[in-house]
Amino acid sequence: EQQSAWVRNFNPLLPDKSQRFPTRSGIYEPLFVYNVMTGEFVPWLATEYKWSPDATKLTMTVRDGVKWSDGQPFTAKDAAYTFNLLKEHKEFDTQAVWGFLTGVKAVDDKTVEFSFEQAYTPGFIDLAQQPIVPEHVWKDVADPVKYTNENPVGTGPFTEINMFQNQVYELGRNPNYWLAGKPY
Repeated sequence: EQQSAWVRNFNPLLPDKSQRFPTRSGIYEPLFVYNVMTGEFVPWLATEYKWSPDATKLTMTVRDGVKWSDGQPFTAKDAAYTFNLLKEHKEFDTQAVWGFLTGVKAVDDKTVEFSFEQAYTPGFIDLAQQPIVPEHVWKDVADPVKYTNENPVGTGPFTEINMFQNQVYELGRNPNYWLAGKPY
């Protein structure tokens, strides 16, 4: 990058490329990952999804045993909180999901429900790939839009900031990563 010093910014809700690599996916993970080779969605923080018969409700089940890097459990409430944060702060809604959503709620700790204004199944990709943030951390942030999130708490494989200097930084392994034995 053509600047003398980098900003220590790990806010995954800002527009793409506004934060340090690998904030999206490496620190904060989505509900599903799209595999471009097979054209299929791979379960990630969510393990399954189901549409209502009229396709105006989408229900996702979150994965058991996932913890945030600070050891707190990841739940459907975190997913619902993230999407409602996008509604509250339009700057974060870069995929305009609130143009087709009417509500997002955690039915329980394992289930998040998305309500649509009308049937709109193409919206699945934008919902599936949204990085999820921990409610227990972000609820206390005064201004999430200006928040640089210097010490991220995520579910991804690389959540520890071991070193951050002018133009060099080193990430360390998430001590609570949910994929056993990874990262290597």
